[in-house]
Amino acid sequence: SQPRYRNSLNNESSILGDFSPNDTVIEEVTVDGGNNEFSFNLAYTINSKSTLQLNGLFAERDAPTDINRITTNLRSATVSRLVERETNPNPRNNWESGFDYEYTFSNGARFKLLGIANQDDNLRIRRRFQRFGNETEELNLTLKSRSITEELIIRSSYTFDFLQNQSLEIGGERAQTTLDSALALGLLHAPGTPSAALGGLVPVNLGLANSQVEEIRYEPFAIHNWIINPKLTLESTLLFETSEIVQTGDALNSRNFDFIKPKIDLRYNITPMFQIRGSVERIVNQLSFADFVAANDEQDNDANTLNGNAELRQQAQWRYTLNSEYRLPNDVGVVSAEFFYADHQDVIDWIDASTSDNNLASVNGNLGDGVEFGANITASIRMAMIGRPNLLVNSRLEVQDSEVTDPFDGRRRRFRNYQRGRFTLTTRHDIPKWRFNWGTQYFDRLDGGMFQYDIRDFEFTVGEPFYGVFAEIRDRRGITYRLDVRQLTDGSQCRERWRYEGRRSEGLLRELEYRCTHGGTQPSLTITGNF
Repeated sequence: SQPRYRNSLNNESSILGDFSPNDTVIEEVTVDGGNNEFSFNLAYTINSKSTLQLNGLFAERDAPTDINRITTNLRSATVSRLVERETNPNPRNNWESGFDYEYTFSNGARFKLLGIANQDDNLRIRRRFQRFGNETEELNLTLKSRSITEELIIRSSYTFDFLQNQSLEIGGERAQTTLDSALALGLLHAPGTPSAALGGLVPVNLGLANSQVEEIRYEPFAIHNWIINPKLTLESTLLFETSEIVQTGDALNSRNFDFIKPKIDLRYNITPMFQIRGSVERIVNQLSFADFVAANDEQDNDANTLNGNAELRQQAQWRYTLNSEYRLPNDVGVVSAEFFYADHQDVIDWIDASTSDNNLASVNGNLGDGVEFGANITASIRMAMIGRPNLLVNSRLEVQDSEVTDPFDGRRRRFRNYQRGRFTLTTRHDIPKWRFNWGTQYFDRLDGGMFQYDIRDFEFTVGEPFYGVFAEIRDRRGITYRLDVRQLTDGSQCRERWRYEGRRSEGLLRELEYRCTHGGTQPSLTITGNF
């Protein structure tokens, strides 16, 4: 069991296109969530040649959220205030079960069979009330969304040696993924008949609000490993993916996809301490079924829902990487570097789905080709040089960039919400005689590059660093107590949003918003044990 309580304060101010004051918003968000999880893992040795592992998990991850909001209108000499509150229960649970069977033949060959089944049931209910000066309130919005995602995977493989210093693994995987999604929106001032299911509000017709999506996917594969000489090894993979995606409900659609996904990975040990590695890989991202259906818009209070796209295709890429790793003498640590370049096809981002200039809309769709490149440098050092061999310091610097053509104005720009990079520094100090360890965490992204471009607006996001500490002790019974204190400082995350009259490409500014979220310190105590 792990608490997920969070309280944050959002401050927003905005001006109109002529730079006159518009409004201010003060919003307090309280999430009194929790993560209650039960899991098990059983390993059974059937005989000297075969083993079986069983695992299971059940979790409740409810996140009830309360919001109190005050909007102050500054557009006239007489200041007026709109007071609102929201109550959002947000229950969620999921389960997973699986098995892993392995049999070893007398010649050293291995047969593996793996199966996984899981379900994620997520219900989100948003109710917004307007509060009045006489302590009464009125419900003016109800938004209910429920999604049940289920997955069933079976995978089998056979691995054997052949010739000299070579092995081959052949196998296949079948996966069935389904999504059952429903979305209902009720408004106070809308034409139609009120519905008791929506708290007496009037239902609003939404496209792709009720949909079922199913994907059946098959993946035969072969993996070849070859030790060319004591310093040089080659791994090559060939995977063929064929799938069918069927959508029913508010949209009837069936599509078939076929992909060949090769990979070559070459490793060379220059010395026992220094290794370089290069790879070329074809990657095809799995689609998020949530993009196929209408959904709740949790980022913009001025927009209640997001549209779905039943014609979405998988984003794919050719990815080229070069890695180097150097092990420091006397087991002090490891320093590594990675350089990568990726050539993307069918990049997924917002595209124009407008039916007319008076009904502008956007959905997640495929933009076309894009590129991505960057470098990562990692170091893991034991501080034996200062007499602290049990003190481990890990650091990682990521620097990257991307480019794609914007579908709304034709300009070249970065991928949506793309981080230019980040720096991570963590420490861990073990004190074995006390069965105790403690450490620190520091995360900071490279600001200045996170943009989101839409048909009528764009956003720019920056944020403060994240600091955390932890301490952990294990008693003689094997029970571990861990105290985490996250977000030691304010950790503000700020967003600037530019809204336009009509299309953003026309450049007629309507409103400019500045919004910052301030969070508090988040302590938690976790107790774990094995039996």
